[in-house]
This record gives sequence, structure tokens and C-alpha cells, in this order.
Amino acid sequence: MTPIDPCPIADRQVCLATRDLSRAVLRRLCEAAAGIEPRIKTIVATQVDGSGEYALWRLHGDDGRLLLQFDLLRNPGAAWGPLISDVSFLAQLANLRTHPPGYFYVHPLSDPRDIAIPLPSNPRGLAPRTIGPLK
Repeated sequence: MTPIDPCPIADRQVCLATRDLSRAVLRRLCEAAAGIEPRIKTIVATQVDGSGEYALWRLHGDDGRLLLQFDLLRNPGAAWGPLISDVSFLAQLANLRTHPPGYFYVHPLSDPRDIAIPLPSNPRGLAPRTIGPLK
């Protein structure tokens, strides 16, 4: 089921292109996460100093248990670099003010600086988008 786009008709193609780009970033994010720790199913990140950049905060498994919590004052290491950059990029693509949570695969948390990104169970990416009604 394709989510309803809340954008005005004039902006709809831009929103769809942004959603497709978000899907590609999420696919790359899933592959990077699976390469580091295959049990990661939800990434929680927090905005750093209002700069628009995000830092990894917590990683959760499919049962919701905390797998790893990062110290926000320390660099997590080079292995996490691609994951951090994809999380920041995906969070910046998501305009949570005008779109519902999850439309760009990002969910806001109670603190406005924090976001959650649930990863699809398939690390190779999301299923192809269906076009038209299902038969």
C-alpha cells in the first residue's frame, strides 16, 4: 500500500523523488548495519548541536532490546562512519513537519532532536514499490 502524499499537487513529484531517494538511502543503511551487526533492527539517533547532523545514540534488536548505546561525547570509530552519514542524510531528507511519521522512513521521538529509523527485516532492501492496485 502506497502512503498518501500530503503535498500539494505542484510539489508531489518532488516528494515522490525524495521518497525514492530515502528508500535508496535506507537500503544502503540496512546493508551497512547488517555488515556491522546483523541484529540491528532500529537505529535511534539524536541531533548534535542543532547543526542538522545526527549522532548514533542507541541500536535495538528485533525484540526491542538495547544492543548498544553510544557515548554522545565520543567518536564511535571509523567502522560506524558510513552508518552515521546515511542516518544524517536520511534524517535531513525527512521533512517531519509536513509529512506523517514514517513517510520518509524516519519516525520522530518525544524529544524533537531524536529520531528512530526502523530497518526492514531484509538487509538487501525494501520490496519494490507497487504501482497501481494489487490484483
